[in-house]
Amino acid sequence: MGEIKITIENCNNISHGELTLEENKLNIKYGMNGTGKSSLSTAISLISQGKDLTELKPFGSGDEVVPTINLSKNIRVVKVFNEEFVNNMVFKESKVIDNAFDVFIRTPDYEQKRAELDSRLTKLKVDIDTKPQIIQLKGDISAFMGKLELNATGSSIKNNTNYKAIIKKNNVYNIPEKLKKYSPIISDDQICISWIDWKSKGDSFDTKGICPYCSDELKTEFDEEKKTFKETYKKSDAQNLKNMLDLFENFHKYMPDDKFDSIIACIKEEKEESAISAILKAFMNEYVHISNQLNKISSFDKNVFRQSDINDIDKVLENMKLEKTIFNFFSNDEFFAIVDLINNSIEELRKEAQAIKAAIGKLQSVLKKTISTSQKDINDFLESAGIAYRVGINLDESGQAIATLQYVHDKESVQVDNIRNHLSWGERNAFSLVLFMFYAISENAELVVLDDPISSFDTNKKYAIIHRMFSKQSGALPRSFYKQTVLMLTHDFEPIIDFGVVGKLPAEALNTMFIKNSKGILKELEIDFKQDIKPVVQALASYVTDDTLGVVHRIAFLRKYYEHNGVENHLDAYNVLSSLIHGRDKCRYMDNTDMPQNEVQAGCAEIKKWIDDFDYSKLFNEIYNEEKLSELYFAETNEYLKIQLFRALFEVNPCKEIKEEDVLVKFINESYHIENDYAYYLDMVKYETVPEYIVNAIDDYMKKTYTKA
Repeated sequence: MGEIKITIENCNNISHGELTLEENKLNIKYGMNGTGKSSLSTAISLISQGKDLTELKPFGSGDEVVPTINLSKNIRVVKVFNEEFVNNMVFKESKVIDNAFDVFIRTPDYEQKRAELDSRLTKLKVDIDTKPQIIQLKGDISAFMGKLELNATGSSIKNNTNYKAIIKKNNVYNIPEKLKKYSPIISDDQICISWIDWKSKGDSFDTKGICPYCSDELKTEFDEEKKTFKETYKKSDAQNLKNMLDLFENFHKYMPDDKFDSIIACIKEEKEESAISAILKAFMNEYVHISNQLNKISSFDKNVFRQSDINDIDKVLENMKLEKTIFNFFSNDEFFAIVDLINNSIEELRKEAQAIKAAIGKLQSVLKKTISTSQKDINDFLESAGIAYRVGINLDESGQAIATLQYVHDKESVQVDNIRNHLSWGERNAFSLVLFMFYAISENAELVVLDDPISSFDTNKKYAIIHRMFSKQSGALPRSFYKQTVLMLTHDFEPIIDFGVVGKLPAEALNTMFIKNSKGILKELEIDFKQDIKPVVQALASYVTDDTLGVVHRIAFLRKYYEHNGVENHLDAYNVLSSLIHGRDKCRYMDNTDMPQNEVQAGCAEIKKWIDDFDYSKLFNEIYNEEKLSELYFAETNEYLKIQLFRALFEVNPCKEIKEEDVLVKFINESYHIENDYAYYLDMVKYETVPEYIVNAIDDYMKKTYTKA
């Protein structure tokens, strides 16, 4: 496993710090409030988003001070659990979390099956565009598009310019009697259109009674010819008719000769409009059907497939085929061969569609199972944490997942809107933390940062959260932070007990450090579970018998040892020690009455089992006085032991500046009594867990009171 080294400078109260993370482990950094844990978390979050760290600049610092943080490894995806996540990602109106599909459903199994399906859908197309005959048919159909059109009901042909040109009695193919002499020109396809245009434009030049071309005198019948020509021929009509004939010629290869001839006769022969309309309407019905079917085939792809009811896909494909029996005009062997090619391609597509239907069925099965498993997973957590809510995950019509919250009362569920208004602070944050786990995993986070995630929860919720987030998971969705790279910054000692001492995580999945900020320098010290964390009674006993510690400390630890074992079992010894600690010249009770001699002797005998040279009078005269205790204080370098010396000095010479109810006094008293300590605690001598502001306050007092000017 690799390491990630973090260097941080000039971020709030951290002037410089170096920390190490071990990859694929839970890295617990345990430290007191004010150490700089949130500054570290924020710096990592900002740098992972490509933002600058200006907001972390220490107050009152100059322009030369620049906040920085560097990670030895390039980590692309960092997810941080903090207030920003709680405020922006979860519990918006009636939604439990944004992107519920990605968070709860988009699993590797789902992604694999979806990718396989998408790959097949991408290729889902009727294979007709590689066959020359079909390409030619599509081209001919496309070229005729819009030339003739049926009305909306399909009952008749629209009266557009092309249709008008066809039904006109006289045209370039039916020449009026008065213009028969022009037949050689009008019947010539190569010059006809240009000639009609030329002759039409010449109207303005024949007003002098002579031909504007040869200057011969115009005959008397010329005016009648001119009128007939003008009524019969226009360049645009002739051009349209010529174009229509060419387009119909393109369809000859798909028709029997007699059917083709019947259409051409509509143009070249003089027919009643009703007959022309009937023929062309029958032709157009077939043309429109072919065009529509080809469009269906061309547009059929994954989108059409997804929009169709999966159970109706066979019907959709069958409706794309061309049925030979309905054709009359398009009915020769060449056209039917093309129909066979198209229908065979659709049949091949049907086989692939069946395979895709099966793949979709598997995907839907995974989807259903994933939703069920995700719901059970998070709802089991909510139940174990004593949170009376349940999450429901549903898919809307567009396939988007929506996670909603239901309140459970007497086994009845009621959907919750405005979720933030209903969850308590503890419920909201406990719930958010587990939602964050799902979210971070769905985002493939390479580093997860938890900034003091559970310290404010009650024991029940702490256990539920720790168990769910870091336990080794199995089954369909093994989603947890087990063996992920996680940085947990906390001032709560319980995770260290649960993960390390109790052993909820194996050693290879855990790295635990104590962090301390001393005058802006952030350092870390490894915690050895076997050596550094002991049952409190065992630790106190070892301190009492450690003759490298001063007698003041051994006496303080011994009294605390008796408190843990039950003062009533060692009452005489406890009272002797208390009397000495409170600076009484001889053994007295708290009410200042003398202790009986037999109790004093019994108490001293018990104490000598631990401190063999214990002598009350000698200790009172030589140690428990201002001069000696202040001397010991200034000589001591260990912060925790300094606190014990100050407490002894405070009893000998109470400070009027410091009142009994001060927080300072409370902290000092707790170093002498068990009060709120846990059954296990970190080696306080080695790790000096005293907050710096406490030590600074005492130092200031001692210097002011006992340092000579």
